[in-house]
Amino acid sequence: MFRHITPICTTFATAMGLALGLAAAAEPDFARDIQPILSDNCFACHGPDEGHRKAGLRLDQREAAVVGVEGRPAIVAGDPTRGTLLARLTTGDEDDLMPPPASHRQRLRPAQIALLSRWIAAGAPWGRHWAFVAPTRPDLPSEAAPGASPIDAFIRARLTREQMTPASPAPPHTLLRRLSFDLTGLPPGKADLATFTADPSPVAYAAVVDRLLASPQFGERLGMWWLDVARYADTDGFQADETRTNWPWRDWVVAAFNRNLPFDRFITLQLAGDLLPDATPEDRLATCFQRNHMTNGEGGRDPEESRVEYVLDRVNTTGTALLGLTLGCAQCHSHKFDPLSQHEYYALSAFFDSIDEDGKAGRAAKPYLAYESAHVAPAIAEAKALVDQRLPAEASAKREAQAPFVIWLERRAAQISKGHRSWHPLLNATCDSSDGTTLTQEADGVIQTSGATPNQDDYRISAAVALPRITGVLLDVLPHASHTNASYSRGKVGFFVLTDLKLQVRRAGSAQVRDVALAGAVADVADDAKKNGGYGPVAGILDDDPRNGWSTREHDALQTRTAVIALEEPLVLAPDEQLVVELRQRSTLGDANLGRFRLAVTDERG
Repeated sequence: MFRHITPICTTFATAMGLALGLAAAAEPDFARDIQPILSDNCFACHGPDEGHRKAGLRLDQREAAVVGVEGRPAIVAGDPTRGTLLARLTTGDEDDLMPPPASHRQRLRPAQIALLSRWIAAGAPWGRHWAFVAPTRPDLPSEAAPGASPIDAFIRARLTREQMTPASPAPPHTLLRRLSFDLTGLPPGKADLATFTADPSPVAYAAVVDRLLASPQFGERLGMWWLDVARYADTDGFQADETRTNWPWRDWVVAAFNRNLPFDRFITLQLAGDLLPDATPEDRLATCFQRNHMTNGEGGRDPEESRVEYVLDRVNTTGTALLGLTLGCAQCHSHKFDPLSQHEYYALSAFFDSIDEDGKAGRAAKPYLAYESAHVAPAIAEAKALVDQRLPAEASAKREAQAPFVIWLERRAAQISKGHRSWHPLLNATCDSSDGTTLTQEADGVIQTSGATPNQDDYRISAAVALPRITGVLLDVLPHASHTNASYSRGKVGFFVLTDLKLQVRRAGSAQVRDVALAGAVADVADDAKKNGGYGPVAGILDDDPRNGWSTREHDALQTRTAVIALEEPLVLAPDEQLVVELRQRSTLGDANLGRFRLAVTDERG
């Protein structure tokens, strides 16, 4: 689309600004210089919106501005000293000053006043809104060197006017980095840097540009800006923010830039590719531009309300991306700044309102294009080839592991037959609680609670561990005659809710701890969360959410309940380090703290 790269690295916006700056030195242009001033400072009260127009004065049309109000013209063409516009903008009387102080708008700068004055003195030539004026190519500055790039010519002319000289050429490695980042968004490789640094000639430079333009990453870099304008996203937005499958359209955009698709065709396909004669699946895919808006899949929404929101989003995006207009303002009233009435807004929206859709989201949305990206089959083939390539290595690894596994299995069986323990209780532990429960550890490692029975409490159990490593933690919750109903807790009902389990490491003599990542948890029994206010599955003890956690109240048999927690990676403690297990009981139900429990660790693999 736009592939001309010049030796002087500058952005298109900078070059255009320089070109326009040269033109501005000649005479004010209405669309470029005057309308922005009037639009920003005057049109809110004296513009197209008749419902909010003040004093009957309209400044967005020449005829109305020249006539003015009550025989007092706002503008007298050719004479800046007459007319009320400049007088009200420059007066020292706050009652007459415009914009009025109550509007909290800044007064016009002297340079803006001077532009308006020069424009009026030149006859106040009017123009259309910039969105409706076709851009014209400005004449090249007289200083332009033969064969020079037009952008270079404008830059050099502006530098001459400012009595400045061009900067020295950038070093080869800097120039290559700029080119690479500008065209692909990626830094150059070491080999590319070495090659270009050794030969930074114009011919080599042109070859580098051609190579970067031919890179697949060129389309990704340039397409990124269009994806932003087209409000592309990989999720639907709103509450659930479900994933969506618009990515084939993203790939279409990238491919369009990479194959240098003409811009008019690029836009036509996205607006109406499905309406073209003999439209291909890719032509229809291009119209996903119209479906990149957020979609609401919330159960309680009104689908028709959502459908109307989608229509308005398409109208507003079309204005922003293609028309140079902020159409969204006219959704509620005639536009205060741009020449667009509310009637015209909804006339345009009628084009998008004719789509046969139902306001639903995701794959339930209508219409929905069944399309398979051309990238899918090669990706599957590549993955299958990789699997096939590695199957022999997998088989070899299994054969090599078989004999050691048999030896390990025999050794393990012998250990078990001799009474080898997999789980090692945390003994000689330091036990404390956050809210006053008394914790007492018995000789076999069991910890019994007594004393206060707070509504919620956190238990912290700290102990040294002699194992070479720790791979898992075992929590046994035991019933006891001293508990309510001889159950698991001293609370009113006798059941327990463990909302979170934290594993930490603390160095002796230090209050600082470091967290240990946990991979998962399983339990012998658990409640149905739907029947117990969200509490039940043991996985809830890993998510820092007090609204869920492990409970077993549905299971009447008073026997030991067990949970096993796996570490994400084996933990090796230093000689002066202790393991800290924190049992958080912060449920919204409350009064369900553990009454009697035991903690153990293992060094075995899961």
